[in-house]
Amino acid sequence: MSQHNPELNHLPQPHPDEALQPDSPDFIETPDVTSVDAGDEKFPVWLYLVCGLALFMAGSSFTGFATFGMLDQGPGGPSLAAGAGAKPPELTPAQKGQKIYGNNCANCHQASGAGQPGSYPPLVGSDVVLGNKDRLAAVMLHGLQGPLDTKAGAFGTMVMPGWASNFTDEQLADLTTYLRTSWGNTANAVTTEEVSTARAKFASKGGAFTQAELLQIAPNGPDPTDKK
Repeated sequence: MSQHNPELNHLPQPHPDEALQPDSPDFIETPDVTSVDAGDEKFPVWLYLVCGLALFMAGSSFTGFATFGMLDQGPGGPSLAAGAGAKPPELTPAQKGQKIYGNNCANCHQASGAGQPGSYPPLVGSDVVLGNKDRLAAVMLHGLQGPLDTKAGAFGTMVMPGWASNFTDEQLADLTTYLRTSWGNTANAVTTEEVSTARAKFASKGGAFTQAELLQIAPNGPDPTDKK
């Protein structure tokens, strides 16, 4: 038996010229597209700026010109003020003396120089500190033992050690200069030569000085070498 449907053989066939017509549902008209003229497209202004800034920053790192301190100064640029090889500022005698005081004296006389009532006399306004430099150097070299009767009150028998074998003449000059110019004290500085003279003068002294012995060196009162 035949598998073909006889009715299909009698359907009319479309004419070749009528296969695609504008009114035909199978016809799709392509819309007109305006061509793009490549010559009309402009390079973005912001891209010019970015490229220019990048070139400027790259060039400045080689010329040593630092913008706002953020760029590498490059070869030949000025050295940084705080460079690794920069020499630290030199301390004054009083500043060096302050370090010595903080490490060796402040525990007893306090950082303020106020001392401790009944035990350690204050250094602020002290006759020993502000008076004759020989007498002050004698105390610093060989020490001081009580009792002491001062205008700040009476103090016991606590012994202050001498520093003759611990510090050089320059270090003792720095220390005593700090004592005489701090906490409101306004006496003049002590020189290394003055300490050296006192060291030779009191070289035979054994033990710490007493208050009576200090008064034999010089009486209480202002330092006669102080011109202020």
